[in-house]
Amino acid sequence: MQLDSALELVKAWRNEGKLLDSAYENLMRWLVNPAYIDYREEIIALIETNDVKALNDSFFQIIPFGTGGRRGKEGAGSNRINERTIAESAQGLATYLLEQPENFWRRGVVIGCDTRRNSKKYAIKCACVFAGNGITVYLFDGPRPTPEISFAIRHLNCASGAAITASHNPPTDNGFKAYWEGGLQVLFPHDANIIERVQKVEEICELNFEEAIKRGLIKIVGAEVDEAYLERACNLNFADARDISFLFTPLHGTGAHLVVPALERLGFRGLKLYPPHMKPDPDFPDVPDNCPNPEEREVMEFVSARADELGCELAMASDPDADRLGVSVKIANNWKILSGNQVGVLLSWFILDRLSALGRLPKAPVIVKTLVSTDMVVPIAQSYGGSVIRDLLVGFKYICRAVEDLPSGKNFAMAFEESIGYLIGGFVRDKDSVTASIVMAQLAAYLKSQGKNLFDQLDELYKIYGYFSELEKSLFFEGAEGMLKMQKIMDSFRRTPPREIAGYDVLWVIDRKDNTVKDAKTGKVTDYSAFGGWRGDVLVFGLSKDGLTRATVRPSGTEPKIKHYVCSSGKMGNGFSTLSGLKVVVDNKVKDMMESILEIGKNIAG
Repeated sequence: MQLDSALELVKAWRNEGKLLDSAYENLMRWLVNPAYIDYREEIIALIETNDVKALNDSFFQIIPFGTGGRRGKEGAGSNRINERTIAESAQGLATYLLEQPENFWRRGVVIGCDTRRNSKKYAIKCACVFAGNGITVYLFDGPRPTPEISFAIRHLNCASGAAITASHNPPTDNGFKAYWEGGLQVLFPHDANIIERVQKVEEICELNFEEAIKRGLIKIVGAEVDEAYLERACNLNFADARDISFLFTPLHGTGAHLVVPALERLGFRGLKLYPPHMKPDPDFPDVPDNCPNPEEREVMEFVSARADELGCELAMASDPDADRLGVSVKIANNWKILSGNQVGVLLSWFILDRLSALGRLPKAPVIVKTLVSTDMVVPIAQSYGGSVIRDLLVGFKYICRAVEDLPSGKNFAMAFEESIGYLIGGFVRDKDSVTASIVMAQLAAYLKSQGKNLFDQLDELYKIYGYFSELEKSLFFEGAEGMLKMQKIMDSFRRTPPREIAGYDVLWVIDRKDNTVKDAKTGKVTDYSAFGGWRGDVLVFGLSKDGLTRATVRPSGTEPKIKHYVCSSGKMGNGFSTLSGLKVVVDNKVKDMMESILEIGKNIAG
């Protein structure tokens, strides 16, 4: 098919209403503009197949910045990750940096990547673009954990940086994760300003890689940054116990690069590895469904089975860019997977309790979490003289901004989110499976020395602070049609919030899009005072006056789905004589709430 014929067919589809207006505009630009000529043949081939749905999905938007930067499927199109959209991302960020004072952008940028297909190529492309704009680049000599990119920006005092990664997404995906000074992910207004520059990119300034190296505009870094990171990480020593046999797997990703040497330096002789996962592989062949997400039960069940074969008591798995950590433990002859909330509770308690016992607990320790993560850490922190920043939007960028902005007199203890992300120590500004695995190994060995396991300790904490139960489930909506359905669901929830969920009256609704709270009975709307004042597409339905029973709905910022969270809690002594009886009642309540809120969403979607 010739270009003219392709253009006529595209116009006809738009006139017939088959092709979205936004997809038409982006598609025409990619067909006509010489800047995108490398993709013309691939796009025309797609047009020849009459696959309008694929064209809508590939072009209906310019791939946006979400909770973790730009992330999506690889391929041709404005809504796809490819060499052009990656280069435009780098150019947009470079343009924005050059608008800042000269003494800022001259500090340079850090570029790193994971083990995915094309990640190295994209990282080099980014480095050449920044160099072409006269900005010095510190480029890692090979794949590295994403938290090390954050660390390197701080360590090298750079102005910005980027990690080429799609985190735990399927093998089809890749992405561009942007950072600002201090190693923090970009937040408003920087994220909006950067994407504005990206959308206006017409010409990409690029310098040949070898020439950039020769001019000193690209500097290769590696072992020296690794060593600086490991030195800081290995100082996170809360207990001397080391007798624990455990498996660690990086799921074919970058985790082993730092996790293994850190654990070995700390004296964990019981560390075992699963050889097939130690080989970097972008197809993730030895992972269930090739889905390298340790948050998924099937993945951790597979990892637990391998740990059992090796005679281990504990199993840990990091995702490909090593910012998440899955944990499971052997109880009698069975393996039990811990949720992100359970790990967050245990790590919070362990750090505060051990610092207190060692005489190192700072005044006013602070735990930081998102609004959908467990509130159980609130009474735990309070019992150690601390507090919790608890109402942050989902996304570790909000957590790390809050950590960075802690007022004088407040001292950071740790941070976490329910989606198995944790931050320990003050030298990284992103979630970090490396430090999390170090402290988790210490915690497990410490409890073993006292004749306990992780779930024994959780039960002790439940008896003291109350039992907190949480669930998270998602409804998936692929492509452009899916995006419209997600918008329909959120719009409907805003216009006509449910009166009740699983038989529990909705008492109030918090809308984080405009930071308001509406009383369901009176209709009165007041301002909601959230930490940082950040706004996002999130709705919270309160089902109890204390707010501990609630349902939350939000579209994911990195995947095509709407996420639903529900939670509730109860205490011993309030009609419950046994912890097991309390768990059953609260867990069933939470399950009913989840079924109810999911059904409402499905009915809206149609």
